[in-house]
Amino acid sequence: MNLYSPNTIKKNLHFDAAAYNINRHLHEETLSVSYTDIDTKKGGTFHFIKKAAIHTCIMELLDYDMSEKESSLTAFENLKSTLPLLGIDCPFNQDKFAGHCSEHTVKDVNTVIGQIMPILQTCFEAHPVLSYLYPLYHEVMRFHYLQANKLPNADIIQAARIAKILSEEVENLNSLYTQAKNYLDAVIIKPTEESIQLPTSVIAEIYHSYCLHTHKQDFQSDALSSMELKTAFLPDSSSNSTLSDAYYDIQNWLEYLNNASAFITDKAITKYPITSFKQFLYIGIRQMLEDELVIKKCKLCGGYFRVKYTSNQEYCTRIYRDTSTTCNEYASRKSYKEKLFSHPIHTEFTKSYNRLYARIRRGKLPADTPLMDQLKALHDEYTEKYENTHQKDREAVWKEYIEKNKELLKLDSSKS
Repeated sequence: MNLYSPNTIKKNLHFDAAAYNINRHLHEETLSVSYTDIDTKKGGTFHFIKKAAIHTCIMELLDYDMSEKESSLTAFENLKSTLPLLGIDCPFNQDKFAGHCSEHTVKDVNTVIGQIMPILQTCFEAHPVLSYLYPLYHEVMRFHYLQANKLPNADIIQAARIAKILSEEVENLNSLYTQAKNYLDAVIIKPTEESIQLPTSVIAEIYHSYCLHTHKQDFQSDALSSMELKTAFLPDSSSNSTLSDAYYDIQNWLEYLNNASAFITDKAITKYPITSFKQFLYIGIRQMLEDELVIKKCKLCGGYFRVKYTSNQEYCTRIYRDTSTTCNEYASRKSYKEKLFSHPIHTEFTKSYNRLYARIRRGKLPADTPLMDQLKALHDEYTEKYENTHQKDREAVWKEYIEKNKELLKLDSSKS
């Protein structure tokens, strides 16, 4: 079934909440919604995302690892633009909603549904997690359809309740996104940039203690409350006189992290089913912490990508600019070339090569002179020999290469 067809609104469908399934054995995740056609008693399941690599939803939603797609902030604004079409205010006003519904004709409703469906499709395809809103949209749009056609089952009380939930969810998308990004910036991004060698789940536990210590807002405070804070590892400066001096005047997050890291042990993180945008953020962030996920900024393209906390990878696997290679491949080749051109053997070879090539261009040597191939073969032989020689003995190899190279150049001079 095409959920984005305007005709879908005419069907008497009952939708379950969107289901976010995590299969750790297969290292994949699925996001779907099940529905039942009340009239035909038939049901089905629609997959917004199927068998994606684990962490895909949370990475895309928070605009990590997705240079091609529109940002979540754009999607949020697009979703907000649909609410006035449905007579929904932020904050929600039931009287205005009821008045809006009573004033519109069948033609008006069909036009509105035709405008909203493509927006939902664009937003949900770019960010599948936002599709948890689909059942809410469907019920509100179906109420408009029933109301305009003077059909039974147009329950204004139920419709207003759903419209209020939809209003609150869409209104809170932006602020929750920002809170989650700020949290990950503190727990994953900054510690990675500072080369803090601790699992992310450990850093998250320290950060929770830091927020309590400094009376700061902690986005994950409710979700992380199950991670019991051990005073033996995270001392309360107001009650633990033995360790309080180390924390008494600390206000900086990284300073606190470095001080606390010596007192921390790892803990398991539980998971919850998805029930709202906020709940999904809890689930996604918990997964990232549990799997010790680290988000780094590619040193070539500037995009974010995910790695394990023990990885030293500095470049992502996106295609770099208009090349056919990834940033990782491009950087590797660039590094190799830079290393090659700074190599003492290659430096000497380049001088000799340019000298011979200049003589060929001036007609003093034939274009098919074997000296070019001999020069390259000598370069390859001594480059390998140089690399396989102990550091303290390499100068002798380099000097030997220079002598061999001079012999070829003398051969060049004698022939000319």
